[in-house]
Amino acid sequence: MPNYNHMHNPPGGRVFSGEVIYLTVGKLSTKARIERVATRQFALYGFDGTSVRQIVTEAKVTKPVLYYYFKDKRDLYLSLLEQAIAPLCDEIERIGGRRSPPHHRMEEVIAAFLQFFRESPDQFQLLHRAVERREREVQIIAEKYFRRIFDTISQILADGIASGGFKGMDVTQGTFTVIAILIYFCTRAHVIDVIMGQRRATDALMGTLPRHILGLLEA
Repeated sequence: MPNYNHMHNPPGGRVFSGEVIYLTVGKLSTKARIERVATRQFALYGFDGTSVRQIVTEAKVTKPVLYYYFKDKRDLYLSLLEQAIAPLCDEIERIGGRRSPPHHRMEEVIAAFLQFFRESPDQFQLLHRAVERREREVQIIAEKYFRRIFDTISQILADGIASGGFKGMDVTQGTFTVIAILIYFCTRAHVIDVIMGQRRATDALMGTLPRHILGLLEA
């Protein structure tokens, strides 16, 4: 690990081990640029397939700069996984805490998930690849975030069953079913396109997916 010795700081930057680290470049801070590049690299190649050298080269920084912000590659990886899932988790919990009817809350949860998929493809792929590869950080993410999402959807479903709006079912199985449908549509577009016999068939199906999932749940 580099030993960072603070020296005289030039305007807009800091010096560590004789090297100037400029904290902002253009519209992105140095840390944000590292995170953006690393997210894309990890999403494409996974943890083992991505090297620190690849990240710093594309981010146009040096290893000491990266290690100033993150203690090692795994620290960076876990930080990115948490950055990816935390906002979605918070949003789903906010929706779950509203007093609106259960079917409205469920529809909003589904919409929030699909919005995350559409607007943050690198972060979605980062999480999906980590789960598929069974990276050890997934246990942390599952306990800290996935469980909260699961519990929120389960509560909405239980509320809907109790009010008579949703059909009677096992809440755990029903929750996993909702999550499984969403993940399948978001990760198997190429398979869906082949089944449907047309390109980008998934895009059209995505537009009506919330209503179809609700149709499976409603009494």
